[in-house]
Amino acid sequence: MTRRRRTDKRVTTHLPVQTVDRRAAQRVPVKIMVRFSATDSFQHVGDGIALDLSESGCKLRSTQVLPVGSFLDLYLTVPETSRPVLISEVRVIWAARNEYGIEFLRVTARERTRLRHFIWKHMNFSTLRDGLPLFTLVDHSSSSRPHLKSLS
Repeated sequence: MTRRRRTDKRVTTHLPVQTVDRRAAQRVPVKIMVRFSATDSFQHVGDGIALDLSESGCKLRSTQVLPVGSFLDLYLTVPETSRPVLISEVRVIWAARNEYGIEFLRVTARERTRLRHFIWKHMNFSTLRDGLPLFTLVDHSSSSRPHLKSLS
């Protein structure tokens, strides 16, 4: 997405600079098969491979062209389970060649639990390095107001 700024009578176009990772959740590297279909129908649209995965999204590699802003249903083939994890509505938020940023918009509680279980099973120390702390505790050791304390 580009922003236009008007200076005098000229219009200049600036590409946004993304220096901060704005992901809502910690991602883990994976290579799992993914199928996707159009949200408004259950017709198979394509398949690909999820390269990283979190509770809120994934990076998907596919030869199928997925327009930014399109909505899909996603079926993640999680190896430890007998049936795919269904994410009932996702949105393509970025595209670069044959890779796509996918945001999970609607996930049932049951599927979110299955997804969390898979993600936690595949998290390791190298995944967490340089990331934000995952847990915080309320410290009641002082008489002042409780505050959050990081475990990192």
